[in-house]
Amino acid sequence: MSPHGVCRAFVVLSLVSAIACAPAPAPTPAPERFDVFVDAFLDHFARRHPSIAAGNGIHVYDDRLEDFSAAAVATEIEEWKALRGRLAAIPLTGLTPDERVDHRIVGGLTDAWLLELDTHRNWQKNLMPYAAAISDGVHNLMTMESSPADVRARRIIDKLRGVPLLLAAARANITAPPRVMAERGVRMLRGASGMLTADVPLAFATLTDTTLKGALLAATTSTASEIDAFVRWFEAERLPQAEAPFAVGKAGLEARYRAEELIDLPIETLVAIGERELAVQEAAFVQAAATVDARRPALAVWQDVLKNHPSRGALVPAAQQAVDALQAFVVEKGLVALPPSERVVVAAAPPFDLGLASMHSSPPLETTPVKSYFYVTDAQAAWEPARQEAWLQKFNIPTLTVISAHEVMPGHYVHSVFMRQTPGKIRRIWIGLNPFPQPSSGQDGWAHYAEQMMLDEGFRADDPRYRMAQASEALTRICRLLAGIRLHTGEWTVEQAAALFESRAHLPAPAARQEAERGTYDPTYGGYFLGKMAMLKLRDDVKAARGAAFDLRAFHEQVMRQGIAPLWAHRQLLLPGDTAPVLQ
Repeated sequence: MSPHGVCRAFVVLSLVSAIACAPAPAPTPAPERFDVFVDAFLDHFARRHPSIAAGNGIHVYDDRLEDFSAAAVATEIEEWKALRGRLAAIPLTGLTPDERVDHRIVGGLTDAWLLELDTHRNWQKNLMPYAAAISDGVHNLMTMESSPADVRARRIIDKLRGVPLLLAAARANITAPPRVMAERGVRMLRGASGMLTADVPLAFATLTDTTLKGALLAATTSTASEIDAFVRWFEAERLPQAEAPFAVGKAGLEARYRAEELIDLPIETLVAIGERELAVQEAAFVQAAATVDARRPALAVWQDVLKNHPSRGALVPAAQQAVDALQAFVVEKGLVALPPSERVVVAAAPPFDLGLASMHSSPPLETTPVKSYFYVTDAQAAWEPARQEAWLQKFNIPTLTVISAHEVMPGHYVHSVFMRQTPGKIRRIWIGLNPFPQPSSGQDGWAHYAEQMMLDEGFRADDPRYRMAQASEALTRICRLLAGIRLHTGEWTVEQAAALFESRAHLPAPAARQEAERGTYDPTYGGYFLGKMAMLKLRDDVKAARGAAFDLRAFHEQVMRQGIAPLWAHRQLLLPGDTAPVLQ
């Protein structure tokens, strides 16, 4: 053997010896359990956005206020990125079908929040999230009886301690906002100030602890003064320079729909769907009007419909009558098997700013369900007669019934009841509120579908005015899609978007302007319409797959039990292995 051979043999023996003596490699750690990740995800979200979390029944951080300082936002962005990495490390193999769906939904939500915070950086442009942190957080503690009144009052006091830091962050961050966001943010802050001074004392009027009552009054009065001072400063120092663009651009808008709604379609396709269905609903509106009175133009007939409304003081009984009629029809037709112990409370809106009509369902994650309220806001006695009439026209009997179908029966309220049975937690939350990312196609898409489905199944089939009312609601939702796209691709101004709502959805000028302005800060508010269209397609596809075994009630209950989810998720759960498009 040559010396080189000896060396090679020595090396080989040495390597064998070293390998034999080396410690065994550490075992590969097991991947993180998905349910453990979900709990961490929700805790992160609740810590960063306690006001939104409370509306979902997560009350761990009710005494905190959001922190929008630049340092806190930077930390939150890194936390979202870390969560995205943790999620990506969880393999889909081994997950249940429900968990696989939730895995993708969470991925989309994470992408949506990174777009919001890191790409579009709305915390540097939009005053509304700062105002919403105060108003939504306090409002929830006023209206949702998730804890005794004294506990909620103390949480409000603690929450309000964070307002000076919140306003300081707004001063530092928002230097050149878009005007429409700045003006709306100012209005929201004024509303929050008024809520603190006028409404919180009314909400907690029955507190018997006089010391606590005094502390609450001192906290709300002091905070309202701080808000008012900030508004005066903002109007003087920021509004004059509020001319920044609001558009997120074509790519940004497509990214938001892809992340929030899991709708991966080009903008041009969404526009084509919207234009097509706008023509369909306009024809339905005109045809229904002609059935009422073929001798007059459709808008003249519609004016008569608007005048058919409850008088002031009779709105709540009219809303109750509408809900009762809808429920009777649902039962008669077997559209949903309603839990016998559940009942929604129809009531006049308390003296808080709740808008036209609002459904306050018990959040599905509440440990113990709280009462669910359907609030309707009557015209005020102090208003001039013309203003009272204009307000009450929005509650014309057909439209009030359509709103009740959307909000209550079988819309949001019934959906929330079935969501208590939704597997896991991800699809039992509505994780965002305006102006934050908020997947709406599964939530509002269901409710918008419910309006149309009731009429399609024969509700009030002998009165075409109800079809006019539902078509009117549908036209507004379609115009939202088109306005949001054309505003954010830079094609339209707010004025042009408002003109769309006036001419095609038949809204009066003030309401049309309000809808157009919403499009500037809620780019994906076309989700209502897209969700309804995707739900109709899903129903047709499931019916085709099941054939004679298809049952409409079973379909409705399966969809509602699957919770709030983009329609892609519903398709995966009801049509396993589905590869068909969500929309067409």
